Amino acid sequence: MRSGRLVGFTLFAAATALVLLLTCMVMFRRPRQPAEGPDAEEHFRAAATRAATASRAFLEWMDAATERLAPERAVDLAQEVRRLHAEPLHAARADLDAHPPPAALQPFAATLSDGFDHVTQAFDHMAALDAGPFMRAIGDVLAAWHHAARAQEIFYSERVQFPPFAGYWQIAGTDMPDMPAHPAGDAQPQTGIIHVDPSGHHGGFSVYVPETYSADRAWPVIMALHGASGNGRDFLWMWLREAKSFGYLLVAPTSVGPTWSDIEDVGLLEILSWLDRRYRVASRRVLLTGLSDGGTYALLYGLAHPDMYRALAPLCGVLHPANEGLGNLRRARGIPIYMVHGARDFLFPVQSARVGRDVLLAAGAAVEYRELPELSHTYPRSENVRILRWFAALTTP
Repeated sequence: MRSGRLVGFTLFAAATALVLLLTCMVMFRRPRQPAEGPDAEEHFRAAATRAATASRAFLEWMDAATERLAPERAVDLAQEVRRLHAEPLHAARADLDAHPPPAALQPFAATLSDGFDHVTQAFDHMAALDAGPFMRAIGDVLAAWHHAARAQEIFYSERVQFPPFAGYWQIAGTDMPDMPAHPAGDAQPQTGIIHVDPSGHHGGFSVYVPETYSADRAWPVIMALHGASGNGRDFLWMWLREAKSFGYLLVAPTSVGPTWSDIEDVGLLEILSWLDRRYRVASRRVLLTGLSDGGTYALLYGLAHPDMYRALAPLCGVLHPANEGLGNLRRARGIPIYMVHGARDFLFPVQSARVGRDVLLAAGAAVEYRELPELSHTYPRSENVRILRWFAALTTP
């Protein structure tokens, strides 16, 4: 008994000493000093370029990997991301640590560090996909999307300072000039990325106004609805490249609760009103799209208001049963609908999409249905350009 108490006391004393030691290390650790010397800036800028290059490579991989996400591919994707990006990201981090910025570049270094931290967190979540059952890994996927989106927001805001990101947000073959944004309070309407707080019947929303915006013409609109447990600020990046390249105002609302409901039906109309008061909107050129629950509710809201939405593009969603009771199917005649669904969808089996397609066709909707044989329940980014080309070809009523 006494021996047990002695062992317990010894462990307690050792633990206490360790805590005190670590506390002292934190308290008395010298803050990192700005680099000095003639080569400090050159070395830091070289390290920053390597970090930005590694970040872009990973984010490009994320773009492509998102469309390949599926339970049966989780292990392969985790192994692939570690094989391709673990060493470059680790080396870039070590390089940054070895070459601190001079004092004049510390604000730039703080931005880089913030963006790079989000990249490495996204990497960590993708690399963990093979750590357990895929349904548990869905949380890692959502977290990876979140950090990748925040990294893009940070790098986009300072893209002129990050040459490795040149052209990243431009669709190949388009020639929209990349201009600086007009700030809030300027004589011209604010452009670039804008975040609006929750109000009325919506949970807030994010807007992208192309830097080339001019009131000389009316601009078409993409309204993109996130999936369950998502948010508009992150989902904006699923469409920003296309909006920038083809000249669209882009709005990504956030649901009031964890997913969409009848509340946001009014909220989306409030958001369109907000947009119309500030920018010259082509009111008959509004595309309503969404992923998963966002796709399901894009159909529900869009069919309820055919006077507000020119066309609908649900991705990996289903036809909600409420459409019948609300009379939406009676309003579906002639409505252009671009439906995308994966043959490997594990959450909304493809049979449910086919049933929805057939019901909409029977109701007279103008349905363009694309069933992707390798797609599971994830975002089909490769469809974005096809959707916009289809939308641009629609005549204005």
